[in-house]
Amino acid sequence: MQTSTRTSPQRPLPPRPLGVRDSGDVRFTAPRPLEQIIAIVLPVSLGVGYTISNGVQVGHVVAFLLLPVWFSSVRRFRGGRIVLTLGAIAPIGGAVLTAVGAVDHSVSPVALFVNSVEIIGLVLGIGSLLWARRVIGGPWVAVFFGLGMVAGIPFGNGLSSANPWRFAYSLPLTVLLLAIAWQLNSRVAAVIAAGGLCIASALNDGRGASAMLAMTAMLVLWQVRPTAAGRRASAVRTMLSIAALASVVYTVAQAVILGGLLGERTQERTQAQIDTSGSLILGGRPEAGATVSLIGEQPLGYGSGIVPNLSDILTAKTGMSAIGYSPNNGYVENYMFGSTFEVHSIVGDLWILYGLAGAALALVFFFTTFQILSHGLAHRAASALIIWLAVRMLWNLLFSPVHSSVPLIMLFLGIGLVARATEHTLAGPPHPSPHHAIGAR
Repeated sequence: MQTSTRTSPQRPLPPRPLGVRDSGDVRFTAPRPLEQIIAIVLPVSLGVGYTISNGVQVGHVVAFLLLPVWFSSVRRFRGGRIVLTLGAIAPIGGAVLTAVGAVDHSVSPVALFVNSVEIIGLVLGIGSLLWARRVIGGPWVAVFFGLGMVAGIPFGNGLSSANPWRFAYSLPLTVLLLAIAWQLNSRVAAVIAAGGLCIASALNDGRGASAMLAMTAMLVLWQVRPTAAGRRASAVRTMLSIAALASVVYTVAQAVILGGLLGERTQERTQAQIDTSGSLILGGRPEAGATVSLIGEQPLGYGSGIVPNLSDILTAKTGMSAIGYSPNNGYVENYMFGSTFEVHSIVGDLWILYGLAGAALALVFFFTTFQILSHGLAHRAASALIIWLAVRMLWNLLFSPVHSSVPLIMLFLGIGLVARATEHTLAGPPHPSPHHAIGAR
């Protein structure tokens, strides 16, 4: 006799020991000790991000050596194969475009190698984390990845910056604390962690970071709202609710900043950005104008080893000027177009560097992010970490460089991709509790 799926709200499940997995990750045979050790070392090495040479990291080497071990795990997750396929094709597309563009551009072999390694490393990381998730569970993978990020703080240059919290401590601590709350299966701990991190970011000029953390805390609380018995939110209704909430957070955050509650310096910088283009988002991310102009000029992309020439720079500057930004400064010439293209957007970077394969990969990132987030929230089972990573992913796709976003993309897809129904069949019947859905315990 089939049991009803309409169950009353269940009490949170206690934290599970290492090696006990989420539904979709479940494999009822106990993992071997060596398997567990490898599944711990892997996310730590990827999280540290220690570079050996020319973009090749220790974690990349570990994941590559484990390729025969984790490769078959990818097919068990929705979107896994297409992400890895496009990720493997993109560097080839970038190399082909580089060869074509060499007719009228200079070519940087170093840029070609580093940019190719970056995407290959991302593919290796995602695939290997999916395997580790099946061995020790998503929460533990996130905890060890976060520990790796914290251990990697001294290897970056954020500690020497004018704002160490924003450029060194914020991301690693956010991942680690929200991962620990997930492992503890505590929404209270998640809200406290997100709230504390939100305040710390707001006080350290992290306007976007604080807004994302505030939205994360609200979405965690939103999942405990009362609803009619047996009614489950649809994905469309869930995403509309998220969009409305994002609009509220944006409006309130802007009002708080302009009211001077986060300090005079933050207030002045925000007002100047609004005055530049009439919008805080466009004023704070003028690279968007360059992205549109460059892609409009060459829709097939430029190439991962191409050095921008004067014509490319002038095209980008025209687009930036169109939104009210004055582009005649060292930032544009040296940072954005010094040795390669950097338009401060995952979508723009992937499209410009790797062509249509890169653009397709960015599009898959968009759809996959919405799938993960809507699935978790519709089941009221999204952890604070999954929510925060999804919100951060959507922001980074439009307004952050692909280089600095790779670790979070890797972690998000590694712990967030939704397991296929066949995975449940292979593993046995999933636990009926909604807490066992993706992103939850």
